[in-house]
Amino acid sequence: MLKTLYLHQANVIRITRKSLVCAAMLGLSSTVFLTGCATGQNDTLHDTTHNAIHEPLHASAGHNEFSSDIVNVVYSTTDLHDAVVQANTLDAQSTLVVFDIDDTLLTATEFFGSDKWYDWQRGRALNESGAVIPTSDAEKVNCLFDTLGMVFEIATNKPSQPNMANLVHSVNNDVVILTARSGAYRAATMRELARNDLDFTDKSLTSPDVGLHYDVTLNGRTATVSYVDGVFMVQGMDKGVLLLDLLERTGREYSSVVFVDDKQHNIDNMADALKSAGINFYGYHYTRIFKTVTPEEVAQANAARIALGELLNTHFEDRAEHINHRQCDY
Repeated sequence: MLKTLYLHQANVIRITRKSLVCAAMLGLSSTVFLTGCATGQNDTLHDTTHNAIHEPLHASAGHNEFSSDIVNVVYSTTDLHDAVVQANTLDAQSTLVVFDIDDTLLTATEFFGSDKWYDWQRGRALNESGAVIPTSDAEKVNCLFDTLGMVFEIATNKPSQPNMANLVHSVNNDVVILTARSGAYRAATMRELARNDLDFTDKSLTSPDVGLHYDVTLNGRTATVSYVDGVFMVQGMDKGVLLLDLLERTGREYSSVVFVDDKQHNIDNMADALKSAGINFYGYHYTRIFKTVTPEEVAQANAARIALGELLNTHFEDRAEHINHRQCDY
């Protein structure tokens, strides 16, 4: 494990094994702590035009003494095909393709335990009018992440779009599956990926017999992250910073990254990290899965919460007691 170092503001103009993660810390205070590196300050950028599949929502470019202009563009799309086409126009050896899981490759079949249910539990879900839906204390589950773990084991996922697996398999580049899920949910996650015809072992950045499990501290929070068989689980940590950390640990360098995610803040974090690191960035904000929460879904979630509580109280009394007293294991 790399040592935790105090961060100093510095200009980062090149990716090296000692500076990959440093470059990712764009915009963070010099008082922030990160396992493994010192920070970098972003290059000055200017607006630019770039030939791509669609008009980008945002486009900027930087320049350093080692390379030509750095592309940093973000698109909105409802079709994974757009990102795959972009990846196939770039050099396969020097381009990494990164996919999120929830509401990007896969989506939940039920509201309870879904990505937008999680947002609703956190009090940040929106209704069809765009207003935040209040979540009462009575509607919130005790031990949110324990509940998620149980639901992941019980529930199934479906493809985000009908041709999802074929599109993903058509990518010729190295691929990283980068999810905010905790490694505690790995077994259920790998099961659902496999059930939906997704296996990334042959595209992994490490050999099949190598898995990475380590702690990362960022912004005062420490999380255990893991990378196994091409699937990187970062437990809600900054995806841009953690991707650069993974590349440093695996000794991989890429001139371009194509990244697909349903969450705008993940797109923004990745754009900032790669821009600072001098890596071309093609971001795709995937908006095919509707994020609004309906009254019917709230009613379904409340019924499921009550039913799950009754199941635990009746048949799994010890676990129920832990959860009822907020003695959370996850």
